[in-house]
Amino acid sequence: MRHWFNFPLHVRNEVKRHINNAIERTDPRRYNQESQYITSLLAKLEGELYEDDIYKIQIIATVMDDRGKKSAESIWGADFAITADIMDNYKNLRIIKAILFQAKMSTSDLKSKKLKQQIIKMKKLTKSPKVLIVNPVGNNRYPYVCSGNKVLIGSKYTKEKLAEYFTKRILTTFDGDTRKSFVDVVQNSGLPQIHLSIIDKRDFYKFV
Repeated sequence: MRHWFNFPLHVRNEVKRHINNAIERTDPRRYNQESQYITSLLAKLEGELYEDDIYKIQIIATVMDDRGKKSAESIWGADFAITADIMDNYKNLRIIKAILFQAKMSTSDLKSKKLKQQIIKMKKLTKSPKVLIVNPVGNNRYPYVCSGNKVLIGSKYTKEKLAEYFTKRILTTFDGDTRKSFVDVVQNSGLPQIHLSIIDKRDFYKFV
């Protein structure tokens, strides 16, 4: 993947500030369970992380339906998607990418059979799903991201704090799926437009 963007330090710092502020404002005492915490955190993360005459960085979060055997999470394994809309007017560049995530409460959950099954389901839709670990430490939460592919095969993975992950992997557009069909479908929490038949290895499942 080409390295499209190289944002100046003040832009990266503002993005980190926005993300860390969202984490600090998500009080774990009010959102004790994983699903509650993630929903609240994503609501605070969403929006314009930075904008000036040259750069614009917007994040859209979609929390997938998770109730019942036919819910989006049950079928496709994802808890949520993050879509990044990144613009550099100086270079006349705009990239829109989306990433699927499965969230877990602690590091011990990375070894669970259920998580590996969820990663396999997500990989039917996108090549590089991610895992977000909420990571409770005392009364605080320190979320970090790791590669779903590496967790799946039992390989050594890197733990990236959420703010660092955004600036190193999302802003640079190293991570994320640019297929318009995929980006469009993950804007709906029910993932209703996915046709359950494989068309080829490049497109995975057909988005209709």
